[in-house]
Amino acid sequence: MFLRSPPGPVTRTAYPGRCATDGRTAVTETTDETSADPVTVLLVDDNRDWLALVVQRLREEAPDFDVREANSPEGALDRLTDDVECVVSDYYMPGRTGIELLSEVREPRPDIPFLLFTGAGNEGLASSALSAGANDYIVKTSVGDSAAALATRVRTAVDKHRTERALAESEARYRTLVENVRDAIFVARDGGVVLVNEAATTLTGYDRAALTDGDIVETVVHPDDRARVRDALALSAPQSLDIRIRDRAGETRHCILDVDYVVDDGLPGSIGVLRDITAQVHHQRRLERERDTKEAIREILVRQSSRVEVAESFCRYIGSDPDAVVAWVGERTAGGGLDPLAVVGGVSYLRTAGVLDADAAARRDSTEPSLTAFREGTTVVRGVEGVDGRESDAPATALDAGWTAAAGADGIETAVAVPLRYGGVDYGVLGVYHRGADDDRERRRLEELAETLGYALSTAESREALVADEVVRVSLRVRDADAGILAVVDALGHDAELVVHTVLPRGDSERYFVTVRGASEAAVTDVLSSLDGVTPGAVTADGGVVRAQFDTAAPSLGTAVADAGGVLHRVVVAAGEATVVVDLPRRRPAGPFVEALAAVFDSVTMTARHHRTVESDIGASVLAGLTDRQRESLEVAYRTGYFERPKRRSAAEVAEAIGVSRSTFTQHLRAAQRKVFAELFDGERGGR
Repeated sequence: MFLRSPPGPVTRTAYPGRCATDGRTAVTETTDETSADPVTVLLVDDNRDWLALVVQRLREEAPDFDVREANSPEGALDRLTDDVECVVSDYYMPGRTGIELLSEVREPRPDIPFLLFTGAGNEGLASSALSAGANDYIVKTSVGDSAAALATRVRTAVDKHRTERALAESEARYRTLVENVRDAIFVARDGGVVLVNEAATTLTGYDRAALTDGDIVETVVHPDDRARVRDALALSAPQSLDIRIRDRAGETRHCILDVDYVVDDGLPGSIGVLRDITAQVHHQRRLERERDTKEAIREILVRQSSRVEVAESFCRYIGSDPDAVVAWVGERTAGGGLDPLAVVGGVSYLRTAGVLDADAAARRDSTEPSLTAFREGTTVVRGVEGVDGRESDAPATALDAGWTAAAGADGIETAVAVPLRYGGVDYGVLGVYHRGADDDRERRRLEELAETLGYALSTAESREALVADEVVRVSLRVRDADAGILAVVDALGHDAELVVHTVLPRGDSERYFVTVRGASEAAVTDVLSSLDGVTPGAVTADGGVVRAQFDTAAPSLGTAVADAGGVLHRVVVAAGEATVVVDLPRRRPAGPFVEALAAVFDSVTMTARHHRTVESDIGASVLAGLTDRQRESLEVAYRTGYFERPKRRSAAEVAEAIGVSRSTFTQHLRAAQRKVFAELFDGERGGR
């Protein structure tokens, strides 16, 4: 990666920035007039006369020089200020030599140019001076020649020092910048990577040596993306690619790779910036998956009506994940066990692990996830020891042996089981067994699915109860002064009797359609207008019976019954209490249902309970074919006098009562009528 050099001539530019002509980024800095600024030079010589003459001639030769002088090594050290850029010293001086002075000067100023200027020139002395670190060695001649030579040598030494210092500062700034950015940076030159920052080692898991040796494309880039990266680099143009890499641990990371060309110390090369976008990619995928999940669940809720259809659809959706091995819904039986309502992915594990045939003792003691979640009423997540070398996230026991062996044989690595509960009623358990480790987000998604599935099963069960051949009919006595319909009757007085005909859920409230006896139209209107938590609707009187429509807030009787899995059959409110008749599915025990209502209202007493066989009739078959909206439109239209002549309510008024537009109401009503007539006529012919 990043190993190409750009074709064509090399343009040197100043760091940082971009060349105005070819757009290449430069990583070094040079200048054509390094000595444009004044040069401060310190001359050291114990010969005062010679020193004075040379200083004078040097100032004439180089007017831009700020020449300072010292007559001894001690004086030189005293005058060695920070602005001195070059020291020129005689070799032979009392007390110490020029080379000894060099050593002392370099302690505080290790990189300052130092020139030896002596009349006793020989090759041995020159070699010693250069070996000691002197930048140059000059033999004294005449004053004029010496000053000219000295000006040239000083200028050369200072220019070189300034250039090296600028380069070092530039590289330091560059390295500081590179090391402090969060993105991984690679710089390549002459066919190899010459620089990587700390972020690159963190992202890839490889140390610097591993990244700068060999082919970094082969080392880091995902195999499926290597050819694409090489092709992009071959284009000799700036590129931006979405790629994947594999770090040293083998984990795949999603990245954006930006490649550009640079001039590094006069040599062409490439720079690559690698930004890790794995979190963003995963977040986007989660959003897409959540959107797909919501759409899939919406389709299930709209299209499926029976408990079995709902459970099978949920399991098929969960089982569509390629990592899923088994997805199943276990339904609570009358005896407290679990029966499979739906299974996707094969039932072999459930049988081998003893889930389907578990007796009471096994259900009580088993650590199998579905049985445990069903028993304890909480989400259970278990890893399976020994699958692909994984270790279990819980200690193995003798009770684990059976189900973990069965899971391992089927390639199951993680089991997640979530209890299905809605409105205080337990419906069973959702069990998902899959390959791969546990994921908190996936766990939360399954818990959300289980919550929706519980609601869907409750709704489907209630719908089935409407047309079932056999139901459990429960009679209840409910008292609660704060309940909307009880409060209405209390305000009307003991002579009033209220009969509920239809209840429509409306978000946080319920819409009631009722008839009232023992109270006038005016009294009902006044009471509905005066009660807190009650929103009045239409009120009419006909033959001593008052028909009324109103909304009430919680606690709502209709919602409470529906949430607990029941279907309202009849509600009569009089003398401070409500007599409520509810139909329950045959398999639903009445005790938990009554307990769920008792948690909402002050007093709930079951006065009767019996199994009731419902004769198959045209009404039941018609109801089975209607959607909730179609039935709601048909029933409210009937209850409010839409079909009477003259109409007591117009289509617009009925639509308003339901909370839909007029066109939507008429659409649902016509669809319901078509189904009713089809059942009456087509069904009748089919039965002959």
